[in-house]
Amino acid sequence: MNRLLTILALAAPILYLPLASVLPYPAGVVLKASMCVLLACLAWRHTSPLLAIALLFSAIGDSLLAVDSTRFFVPALGSFLITHVLYAVIFVRVSRKAPIAMTGWRQAGMIAAVVFALSYSFILWPHLGALAIPVVLYIAAIVAMTALSFRVPQLFVPVGAVLFMTSDSLIALGKFLWPMRWLGLVIWMTYAMGQLLITFGLLRRASSSESKQRTLASDLA
Repeated sequence: MNRLLTILALAAPILYLPLASVLPYPAGVVLKASMCVLLACLAWRHTSPLLAIALLFSAIGDSLLAVDSTRFFVPALGSFLITHVLYAVIFVRVSRKAPIAMTGWRQAGMIAAVVFALSYSFILWPHLGALAIPVVLYIAAIVAMTALSFRVPQLFVPVGAVLFMTSDSLIALGKFLWPMRWLGLVIWMTYAMGQLLITFGLLRRASSSESKQRTLASDLA
């Protein structure tokens, strides 16, 4: 079952690219949300309920944007904000259970995420209008999530977090600064890869921990 869920989760974002514009409502909405729903099922089967909940909030955000990206932009923002907060909590828990040395590139990644977010916020601010407060709150959440991801041992996780942050930065670019048709493709690709890498990185760590516990229990038996 886990292998099937993994294959379907990998296939869903690939299928969405050519089918998004031709599928009738609500099939397109379902397909867009399916990746995160499938990843949530996979996380649940790996006994990672907090990760599953975070992914389900992402699926809600995907659905809202697929239905009407203008009308439901703020509710979708709220859903993804919750995802980032939950991811940050997970990263803190992981880093406490499996602390690692903060090497130079990890420290640089944390600093770069914060500096980029502050600089980008300064650029966006004059264009945000009534959305200023929710967007700034969202930026704070995603930069915290991204910075904390560098404390997770599995390399997939910070790479995925950076891709997720890149995707959201491109959304802001298209909505507030420079609307370009090709942005949609890049936004979806970076978002999907980000979610997949974060999930698989965390689940790999969970599987490794479970394997070590079983080995220890066997040695003590």
